[in-house]
Amino acid sequence: MNLFLNKPPAGRSLHQRICGRLARELSAFKRSLHEAMNKDLGEQRKLLEKVKKLRFQGRAPQAMQILEEEPCSEALKPHVLACLAELYFYFGNPQKALECAVQALELGYNYCSMAFVQALSLRVLGESDKAAALLHSILEKAPEHKGAKDVLLLMEGKSVRPETEEKLLRLRKMDRPLVISVRSPSDKENDPEMLPLWGDYWVKVKLEQEFTRMGLVVSQENPDIILHFLGLPPKSMPEHTYNIVWNYSHPDIIDPEILRRFDKITCAAVDFIPKLEAYGYLKPELLPACTSKTPYKTEPVYDIVFLGNARLSRPDGRGVVADMLAAGLDFKVWGYYWDRLLPEKYYGGKYWEYDRLEELYAGTRITLNDHHPDMAREGYVSNKVFDILASGGFVISQSNAGLKPLFGDSVPEYETPEQLKKLAGHYLDNPEEREALRLKGRQAALRHTYRKCAERLLSDLLP
Repeated sequence: MNLFLNKPPAGRSLHQRICGRLARELSAFKRSLHEAMNKDLGEQRKLLEKVKKLRFQGRAPQAMQILEEEPCSEALKPHVLACLAELYFYFGNPQKALECAVQALELGYNYCSMAFVQALSLRVLGESDKAAALLHSILEKAPEHKGAKDVLLLMEGKSVRPETEEKLLRLRKMDRPLVISVRSPSDKENDPEMLPLWGDYWVKVKLEQEFTRMGLVVSQENPDIILHFLGLPPKSMPEHTYNIVWNYSHPDIIDPEILRRFDKITCAAVDFIPKLEAYGYLKPELLPACTSKTPYKTEPVYDIVFLGNARLSRPDGRGVVADMLAAGLDFKVWGYYWDRLLPEKYYGGKYWEYDRLEELYAGTRITLNDHHPDMAREGYVSNKVFDILASGGFVISQSNAGLKPLFGDSVPEYETPEQLKKLAGHYLDNPEEREALRLKGRQAALRHTYRKCAERLLSDLLP
């Protein structure tokens, strides 16, 4: 570094000039270092955002793989370890979850958060005493920690919070009709034309109709009971209301802390109940999807149909449609945006009215079905399958762990376009076999009505 490159100003000593130049060089170095660190942190934050996005898309295994393989800065290492701890526990590996939680704590991550993951892991691993000690230590630091309280209640053999029992007792004594509010992700849709495209919208409409028939008042104003769909962060959830959640899709985006705010947790997947129990939720209940459809008599008009909007984030719009194309099937698709992606011969239309779905499903020899990746993995079966079968239709679906427990062999499943081609050809050529499975599936679907669903949701309040 040449300190005498420029002519020094008059009146300053050599020492002052050297110190001034050193100060400027040091300042420039700090700026450069700060920019480099910010760039590194920016890249790491992008990594965490990518992980968050993958989870929201139902691709938690890919998120976990990225966290395991991508290099990580020291500054964000505790955050990555914390994410891994939560994901390992979610995917049933309590030992790895425990190890990551311990490391995250050693690096200064939030105590209550990681101590709770440790406690859950120890409980699953059979170390109840150690788990209880950690839970008590959490409550010393955060006396209102719902998770710690719930798990300790379970370890004492209890299944209901005292405050929930008080709510139920108060509501049972009411001498007026109870007021219920149903909150759905579709509530955020401001375009009336787009609202019917939300599957959640129709679930809400049908349940509200059943609650009204049961004598409740459906209103957003001053409710006694609030029913939330999915378990996404609610805008408001008053402490005095009896709060219920029905998680019937997208399990990867469940926020464990948000879920703890509910008095009653219901879940649509039989295999997901043990996972909720491992998290220490109090008495989660199985409540599969359901239908309002009834058998419709008509002659088949179409061979193969798929009903669902294209996802513009994918170049093929949707995996099941790409599979039909790859299999060389002759099919029709109804849904938004397909006119941009498909040749005209495959395009049936933008929208098929919900109240006329029976006509389409019963008038089609084979209706295709798909699920989001996390739903398929965890066994969440969509309402669409119930609607198709109850209408008198026949379904071939992408593989889903929850189909057989509900419908036995009446819904054939596939994993590759080759398998789809073989199944479609077989059932088009063998109408007797198709008819036998259709009738079997219809009988199973009709056991799951919105009335029964509404009664199950309010079972703790009914006489």
